[in-house]
Parts: sequence; C-alpha cells; structure tokens
Amino acid sequence: MTVELRPILRACPSCGTDEPRDLGLGRSPWTIGECGACGFAYLTAAASYADLSDYYSWDKAIIIEAGRRKKAQPVVQWLDQKTRWRLHLFPRPETRTFLQDLVPGGHVVDIGCGSGKQGLALPDQYTPFGVEISRTLAEEADAAFAARGGACQHAPSSEGLGRFDADMFDGAMLNSYLEHEAEPLPVLKALHRVLNPTGVAVVKVPNFASWNAAVMKQNWCGIRLPDHVNYFTPDSLQEMAEAAGFTVAFPKLTNLPTNDNFWAFLRPAPAQA
Repeated sequence: MTVELRPILRACPSCGTDEPRDLGLGRSPWTIGECGACGFAYLTAAASYADLSDYYSWDKAIIIEAGRRKKAQPVVQWLDQKTRWRLHLFPRPETRTFLQDLVPGGHVVDIGCGSGKQGLALPDQYTPFGVEISRTLAEEADAAFAARGGACQHAPSSEGLGRFDADMFDGAMLNSYLEHEAEPLPVLKALHRVLNPTGVAVVKVPNFASWNAAVMKQNWCGIRLPDHVNYFTPDSLQEMAEAAGFTVAFPKLTNLPTNDNFWAFLRPAPAQA
C-alpha cells in the first residue's frame, strides 16, 4: 500500500528560528537546512507522528531507504554488503555497554526502543522500560518488558515520558533515535523530569561533523530522508542538551572525526541555589 506522507514544516528545533539556509544535501521534496541563528542542521519538513505511528516508522523506512540506495549506488552498496566483516575487526562502542559502565542497575528507559532488543539485552539488575512511536513495535516491546517488570508506552516520546513518574529512572538510552525526533528539545526536557538527579542518559547519533559526511555530502550514510530529521554535531547536541537542563560529557577516544557516529553522556545539571 502506498501512503502519501503529510509533512509538517519545522522551524529550527534547537532555537526556534525559522530562517534556514539550504545546504544542498536533500532531494525533492526534502530540504536539509542550516539555521541562520544557531547553525543547527535539520530537515525543514518532517513526517507527522500519525504517519510515523502506522506507516513510516524506522523499521519500514530503513527497508525503503536500503532499496533506494541499492538502486542509486549499486556498486557502492554491493561492496558495502560484501565487506561487512570489516565492522567486526575491532571492538565497537555500544550504547548499552556504555550505560552498564555508568549505571550499576535500576530502572532504565529506552527512548525509541523499537521491539525492545537493547533493553532486553541488559542484565537482570536492570528493569527495562521504553517509549516507541511504532504501534506494532511498541506492542512487542511492552510484552517483552512486562516479563521483567517493565513496560513500553506507545506514544510520541514527550507524551510517553510524561506518563512516567518524576525521577523514576536511573538511566536512559537514546540509541540512534534523536536524529529521527521532530521535537528533540521537548523530548530532552521530558527526559530531564523522569531521570533522577544521579541518573545518566547515553545518546548515540550520526556525526554530521565527521570527515565522511564532509566528503560524501548527500551520499553520506547518515543522511536518510525523510526519517533523519536532525543532523547533530557534538557541539550542537551539547547546546541542545544544556538548554534542556543537562551537563554533557563525551567518551574519550570514541568521538573521532573518522567515526560516522558519536556518543554523549547526559546528566541532570545541579539545581541552582
């Protein structure tokens, strides 16, 4: 079934200014703009939450995008598939393992949890919870998390987080999620409310400041239209997270310009006296 998307025009999701400069990295009808005020890069229109819930969640979008890339770049995509072994030559950083190093146990919320794979991979001292926009994936995750005392909310992330008690979580995972979120700043503010004062959120996003992004431009692997709607650099993520009330740290020897992704550790900033 072919579904016509209902895109919603966006101002800058970081500062709210609506004066984007076209970066020339999109393709019709999607435009990636750079905010004239703060420099944040973002898709100037995004799919509605209703479309994401039923028709264009990431599990469907990734299949569509894989087909498009295979058709547009057959040689490059063939080589990529035939050399996937290269990804396993050295240990790779993982959001879940970073979380386990930082949070010894307790309640953990996975925002954009999909079917719950990341949460279920946590050891037994963690109780997994989640928020997921895809109806089918949320139902699958909820059943799986319930078996370990947790739950998954089917809702846009800000709304889903609003259903949890304040200070409920010891940790949070935002694994390859925030680049999909049309309203990332409200989500981070909602996360701040439910993360306890000593909690840690581990964020992984594509690295728009990577060398590969600069060289490959619109063919960079981190550009996926229309479901990647935010294009973060370490600086722009830090600015947004601080606006939501967090302090930000980055893992050493991981966030290199040669890496197409980067990680950040968000902690609630101390309350002002």
